[in-house]
Amino acid sequence: MKNVKESKFLNLVERVQACQKCPRMNGSARVLGLGCGPIDAKVVFIGEAPGRLGADGSHLPFHGDKSGHNFESLIEQVGISRYQVFVTNAVLCNPKDEQGNNSTPTQTEISNCAHFLKEQLGILEPEIVVTLGATALKACAMIEQHSLTLKGHVRTSNNWFGRKLLPTYHPGQRAMMHRSFANQLADYQFIAESTRRGSGAKRSTKSTRPGPRSGTEKLALVAKRLLEKQPNGMSYFALHKMYFLAEVAHMDAASERITNSYVVRQKDGPYCVDLHIAKLPGLIPGLVIERHKGAVWLRLNAQRDLESLDIKPSLSAAELKSIDGVLSRYKGLTDADLKRATYLSKPMRTLLRKERDLRVNLFNAAVLPYQEKMK
Repeated sequence: MKNVKESKFLNLVERVQACQKCPRMNGSARVLGLGCGPIDAKVVFIGEAPGRLGADGSHLPFHGDKSGHNFESLIEQVGISRYQVFVTNAVLCNPKDEQGNNSTPTQTEISNCAHFLKEQLGILEPEIVVTLGATALKACAMIEQHSLTLKGHVRTSNNWFGRKLLPTYHPGQRAMMHRSFANQLADYQFIAESTRRGSGAKRSTKSTRPGPRSGTEKLALVAKRLLEKQPNGMSYFALHKMYFLAEVAHMDAASERITNSYVVRQKDGPYCVDLHIAKLPGLIPGLVIERHKGAVWLRLNAQRDLESLDIKPSLSAAELKSIDGVLSRYKGLTDADLKRATYLSKPMRTLLRKERDLRVNLFNAAVLPYQEKMK
């Protein structure tokens, strides 16, 4: 069944890539692919359109710009992983104004893309659809009429198109003026609880208030370990590759991942969305970002406050062994050699084999698995 769904989805992606209906979007990326999430996802998030500084460049919906960082923070804080949900937009290309800035999609542009959105929902068959902003809610009305409004129905569950429709505000900075991050976080807690009810999972007896972001904090410890073992630092490129190789080494040694960070295949190899360059200063206290021979170079400040780096949860002895083993094996390699090493890893070889068999480009497809139970 999944192979049939995947074939249908990849056919849809091919047709989206060839679409030329909206003249002012001809130079924009068509943001739809396996990087949007699993095709058996039970929850679909629908935004407005890819952002100029985000998905138009990264080809990952809600990633790379402030709206993307807010979205990733919101879902993480309520325990939702990008491995579990599908993220798309009402309009699949970035609409720009005459100055090249983001622009709101026109009614015609939304209408042009509505059949693609309907087809996505038909293939994925999600239980819950979450609209992020008024444009997404309007697009859904073109698929099946509804009378829902953003202001009147935010944080409510409504029957629509054979599933539940949950209207929420867009995670962009302008929308935060109308609905604060704290209120949006409560909306996402409602989404998480609705997802648990839909899947039959038992409700947690723990407090529903946002807790520590243990997933990102653990990733911070891995990145910190990689950097502190190399006093002269490493390139931003190498950090992604070393992190990936540490995850692969730990899966080989312990049959589990160190973190659950979302890792996708890009042209230059594995890429971890939570290690985006704009997130790193907040992720790793004392980080210094420099330009070194044309590359982004990372190192830890020698005068950093060591107590500020004492982040919990901690890494286990087995996890440290996997990380240090990778450092010992690959330390000193050029970026080109590190890229080659990642492509020779089992997860990447499996993905490339699938790409060859399907005769499709699996750019931005997830590389590492998601594990339900993490330490």
